[in-house]
Amino acid sequence: MVMQPGQVVQPEYVFEHVSIGIAMLDASDLRIRYINPYLKSLLEEPWSYQDVIGYNVDNMISPPVLKVARPILEHVAATGERIEHAEVPYEGFLQSRGRTYWRVAIERIPALPPLAHSQEERANGPALLITIEDVTETVRARIYQNAIHHISAVISSPTALPQVLDRILQAIQEMVGATRCAVILADQPSTDAHIPGYEEPQQLPAEPARSARIVAYKGLWTQDWHPPVTERTLLGRAEQAGHALIITDTRLAPEIDLPLLDDEGKSTRPGSVLCVPIFEPYHAVDQRAVKDAAQETTHKQAVLGTIEVYHRRTRGYPAEEVRLLERFTLQAGLAIHNARLFRSVDRWARAASRQAHQKENMMQAIPDGVVIYDPRWRVADANHAARQLFGWTDDIIGKPIAQALAQSGTILLADFMHVPDLAIELERRALEGQIDEFKIISTHGQASTLRCSYTPIRDDFGDIFAFIIVYHDVTEEVAARERIEAQVIARTAELAQRNEALQQTRAEQELTNARLALLLERLPSGVILVNAEDNTISIINEHAAHLLCRMGAPGEEAQDHQDGAIQRYIGLNSETIFSAIPLYGISGAHVPYEERPLYRALKNGEASEAEMQALTTDGQTLHLLANAAPVRTAGGTVSSAVLVLHDITTMKTLERAREDFFTTMAHELKTPLANIRAHLSALLARDLQWSVEEQYDFLQTADEQVDRLVGMVNHFLDASRVEAGALRLEHEAIIIPEMLEDLQDRLEALISSSQRELQIESSPHLPAVLGDYELIINVLTNLLSNAFRYAPEGDSVLLEARTVFEPDGKTPTGVTLSVTDRGPGMTEEQQKEVFMRFSTFAALNRPALDRPGQPAVERRRGTARWSPATGLGLYISRGIVEAHGSQFMLKSSPGQGASFSFTLPIYTEERGRKKHQRDREATPITSEPVRGLDDDHNG
Repeated sequence: MVMQPGQVVQPEYVFEHVSIGIAMLDASDLRIRYINPYLKSLLEEPWSYQDVIGYNVDNMISPPVLKVARPILEHVAATGERIEHAEVPYEGFLQSRGRTYWRVAIERIPALPPLAHSQEERANGPALLITIEDVTETVRARIYQNAIHHISAVISSPTALPQVLDRILQAIQEMVGATRCAVILADQPSTDAHIPGYEEPQQLPAEPARSARIVAYKGLWTQDWHPPVTERTLLGRAEQAGHALIITDTRLAPEIDLPLLDDEGKSTRPGSVLCVPIFEPYHAVDQRAVKDAAQETTHKQAVLGTIEVYHRRTRGYPAEEVRLLERFTLQAGLAIHNARLFRSVDRWARAASRQAHQKENMMQAIPDGVVIYDPRWRVADANHAARQLFGWTDDIIGKPIAQALAQSGTILLADFMHVPDLAIELERRALEGQIDEFKIISTHGQASTLRCSYTPIRDDFGDIFAFIIVYHDVTEEVAARERIEAQVIARTAELAQRNEALQQTRAEQELTNARLALLLERLPSGVILVNAEDNTISIINEHAAHLLCRMGAPGEEAQDHQDGAIQRYIGLNSETIFSAIPLYGISGAHVPYEERPLYRALKNGEASEAEMQALTTDGQTLHLLANAAPVRTAGGTVSSAVLVLHDITTMKTLERAREDFFTTMAHELKTPLANIRAHLSALLARDLQWSVEEQYDFLQTADEQVDRLVGMVNHFLDASRVEAGALRLEHEAIIIPEMLEDLQDRLEALISSSQRELQIESSPHLPAVLGDYELIINVLTNLLSNAFRYAPEGDSVLLEARTVFEPDGKTPTGVTLSVTDRGPGMTEEQQKEVFMRFSTFAALNRPALDRPGQPAVERRRGTARWSPATGLGLYISRGIVEAHGSQFMLKSSPGQGASFSFTLPIYTEERGRKKHQRDREATPITSEPVRGLDDDHNG
């Protein structure tokens, strides 16, 4: 059967409290079936505070997003393929959060319980499940880590600075989604670092002029822009302010000199700017004494340049985006600074003999640990940071690397430290440009994390004359990364736990739904749930669909295909269906739809019950007991109604049969009682004189009528004993030929008056059988009386006795007794009713008394009379046969007569002894034996 899911357990409460966006779209038209509060809060106004259930996604999301999303939704709806994008950038929250990243999953699911209560949400079709999770922090952390990693990987190259600057721009674009940005450095002619756009001067001026230069850019019109560093530039203002600057509308600051943007081939001034200063790392600041406790002189950190993000239109910049860029500029400044220093180190390595004193100063200025090895991996030099890191003294110079590290008090927790030849392994890593990250334990027992890079130094001929290893302390960076990873793991575990809870809830819901479905399927009554809002059928079980089909209810081809009737009736209008079905009350008057229990439950909110009748498609009368009750919401309004249809046709048929039976019995009892009363009244009359013979004749007639009444009463008693299983059998050995001869004598009057013959056939040498002689005589008498009544006049009734053998054909197991006539026969339906209690088929279909060949009404005195059909004869006969451990076999078809047969077991001494013992131990219900049986054979 089919029922609407979700009516027992709704997961909506769980969905409302998770920080993951969840939505369900109708797979056919992309209308929203469900959206949880978290995803709804992400929608643009006014959708974020309106009820969006039933709206199409075309009306709710922006055209650029719709252009990308709709083909994907349609593809999943058509193919069922699950699509997931781990990191989808989104620019919709630039004002509040900048560029955000989302994990989006779309999959098609079958019909599920709707999570809303609107009309549109009752569609029981496939849906698209969309889950959206904010992964901005994770993606930003990864982009940040990757940017730092790539910047660190290239700072030891001779062309490090251009690569560092390109990586900085690429990282900015990835982190905040900026398509127009630039790195602007202050022009410092005295530096040794090479900056794209100018060459080193040959002669330094006395007072070098500082200017702002674009050293790397994306989306600008030109880089031919180098104004002096003053208040008219953002670089000059950042130096004074010492923090990031935001100009949301450059029209309000026309005095600021800004580079021009490339706006689709046209130059234009930026509409808004974010400027983040790049501070000089490791800048030495002299500390002055504090003259007054309330005053303290502050010192500003030197600024290398700025990272500037431009937008064509006016807009704000979220604090989250600003903090991200401020944190990144610290690493960018360090990378630019180190790139310049490595450039100087590279130059010094190529001309070490001429610039030895400069090499020493630069080595000591680098905050990271730097160790220079000769081609044979002996220590050539180590700066102050490296000596402090490893606890080395001046005697370390010239020692092989393995010996130098062994002499250090610092423990390097790296796998490659345990290789047989450390020098060969390090040279391989240097030639491959590998970067290692490992933990160390210092001489003071403090744990730190180092990032180690290896750089081979070549001369003008390409030969390696030195190796440089740089040890960069990334303890804080790794700790931050580990914290993020721990948060991700914790978040993943939390999501897994919530998912497990959802799965468990879903499993419980499915189990409950399955139980309800099984309950509705097994109910012997029809159950229909109708929605009050639109009168549509939402739930219907198989029995109800079968009843509607039988009554000819409209519903496409439901009448021809009852297996699909349930699906066809779901969603149909109940008023249309039931209005088309004519129903009648007990009195036979037509009952309008407005007076039926379903209408009263839906419209008036009343629970009621009514007994009604309907005609089936095959013309039969169907009796129904209809019960309807309203289903109310928490507010008391009627949301739906439950209609229960009980098929009481069988009950009504039994009631009518019982009424007919008692009517017939009353009539039959009245006739002998009136006869007895008339004869007794005649004998009691004082004015009449009767002879002794006449008096005897009156009394004998009255005695016969009393016997007839006793026989009728015994039928009731016998039927009660059969139903209670209280028949007491007097088992004995029955000689079949003797029993058949006795039976023929007892039925002599019946045979002679019926104008029909009794033909007896039996197998030779019939064995004796075990049974109750009188009860078996009664069964055969009933079968033969029925056969004589319905056999054609002048025809014969066949009584057979045949021996039954084992499969070997030699050992007898029983004797089958059968009575066959060539009467009108019976249909299959009649054969099912013939053995039922109170069956009136015999009374309704017995031949008329004036039919030729029927027994005469008045017979000679002393013979049995024809008794009326009470519907108990074959019912009692079946009980007697079953008490003997056998079963009635009936073979009949219309116009082909009928044959009743049963089998009795062979008598043996052991079997007879056991039967006698059981009969003696059994407590008798009554001393009265089962009397003559009624004639209700409907064949």
